[in-house]
Amino acid sequence: MLCGRLVIIGGSSLQGSTLKSYRCGILEEIEIEGVLRDLKHLESFIVTLAGKGKEGADLRVAVHLGLHTISRACQPGEATNLYDENGQPRVFCEDRYAFSFGLKDIVTRMVEQKYFCWESSDRNRAMNYAVLDAAPGRVRQLQDGEHQVIYFYLYPSDGQRADVDLYVTSCYMRYLKFDRIKRRFDTHMLLRKCHFENKRLP
Repeated sequence: MLCGRLVIIGGSSLQGSTLKSYRCGILEEIEIEGVLRDLKHLESFIVTLAGKGKEGADLRVAVHLGLHTISRACQPGEATNLYDENGQPRVFCEDRYAFSFGLKDIVTRMVEQKYFCWESSDRNRAMNYAVLDAAPGRVRQLQDGEHQVIYFYLYPSDGQRADVDLYVTSCYMRYLKFDRIKRRFDTHMLLRKCHFENKRLP
């Protein structure tokens, strides 16, 4: 969710990143080294699971795509060109930015098709769930190697717009050995657990 403490800074010392449009707390675009980058595809959206909520109601999932989906950590001595939602310095990443345009479709499939995920710490040592763009029937066909991994966590929503908030914290290429994943969870079970027990997961 692109709001709250998000800061974008301009100036030559920060590689020319300037905020061009800020509407209702949503960052629409940024300029990186003289090139405008559209960020409208990172706006939150709703995925609905029919009949999966309390007393047979629909379960509404609000999906939020964080700024780590388009940026990476700074290397020692490297200048930052944007700050994330928590005010931490980041560097715009072309590869992550390109992949981020497909995140809405991937996360929608992940929710609707009951993808399998597992608990994993990301590069910041924060515990989240990790998931690949692989339907349940393909899980046993996956080979060890480099995969695009999406990290997310769940939080109970206020019930007005949605029942559960799904925050995609990051996504990047990572080497995986699947025999090290001891336990998998399906997304429907986790979403219902978050909603019915009213607690953050993991």
